[in-house]
Amino acid sequence: MRNLLFLCLGVLILPAAQAQNTDWNAVNLAITDNHVLPAYQTFAQASAVLAETANGFCTRVTPENLGQLQDAFVDSFSGWEGVQHIQFGPITYFNWNYRLQFWPDDNGTGARQLNILLASGDAAALELETFARQSVGVQGFPALERLLFEEDSLAKLQSEPFRCQLVQTIAANLNAIADGVYTQWVDEFRQTIVTADERGFFESAQDATVDFMKALVESIRRNQQQKLEAALGENQAGARPRRAEAWRSERSVANLQLNLVALGQLFNAGEPALRSTLLPADLPGIDASFQQAHDALAALPVSMTAALETPEGYAKLQLARDALDALFESLEAALKNTDLYLGFNSLDGD
Repeated sequence: MRNLLFLCLGVLILPAAQAQNTDWNAVNLAITDNHVLPAYQTFAQASAVLAETANGFCTRVTPENLGQLQDAFVDSFSGWEGVQHIQFGPITYFNWNYRLQFWPDDNGTGARQLNILLASGDAAALELETFARQSVGVQGFPALERLLFEEDSLAKLQSEPFRCQLVQTIAANLNAIADGVYTQWVDEFRQTIVTADERGFFESAQDATVDFMKALVESIRRNQQQKLEAALGENQAGARPRRAEAWRSERSVANLQLNLVALGQLFNAGEPALRSTLLPADLPGIDASFQQAHDALAALPVSMTAALETPEGYAKLQLARDALDALFESLEAALKNTDLYLGFNSLDGD
């Protein structure tokens, strides 16, 4: 993983002289065929296993079977983390992105909606087509994680048939969405990428490349702010471990590491890779920053919750946050040497 992550790199835009020599369609196709499609395929395959594992779970709810279902959940969620940064294209159809993961949920909307659904015991609501119209807060990974990883999950799933059936429905819903997104990329959006011009989804092939670049750069800031700073709080005494992504399943740190791997794949996949659009002079500094971010994440304890409880662990999380910030800033510096503009970054509020 270290060698893979060392190759990870962010990019934004390029100078006019270099842009004139860039085959934007070739870059877009290389990214699509060598990163996006394989990553979505992996996610779809893992989600199919999750749905299959959940399908027979309620007939025999045992600790062993719950463990197998939890493992399938982790694999599917990990697949999602590998494409979480792609927030354009088919993932936006039918609210698929929010239905997969309504997070962060600072107001606890998902928990309230899940409790309402559980209290209703409405079997008709669990029909897959009907369920797809339920609140996004009950449809995706956060809701399923709550059902599978609470301390008393086993006892509740054994004693409450409707809760167990809801687990099966959410798993089937995740599978349907993952398969739908992958299918749309294969059957439709790949061609949209290949033929990008003013007559279609993008105004130009260059615009499509900019979306890939935004996916790379903005994800670094998002991970820093939403996945680390939110949990760190102002100081250790004010740490908020339950603001971390996937804290129940103890996947907060692993997800960050998976995100970094995925961003490296986005940057380096195929030929000509997204990397080829950067000024060569800017690459060494960004490479170094990315390596520092990898090292900082690799040094974290498995459990973010446990890390937040000790001065040593908290300091390591701060270093990881700072390393992601430094990586983002190195990309911002590279931007000043280019002529293309990625647009407004809502995460920065400026």
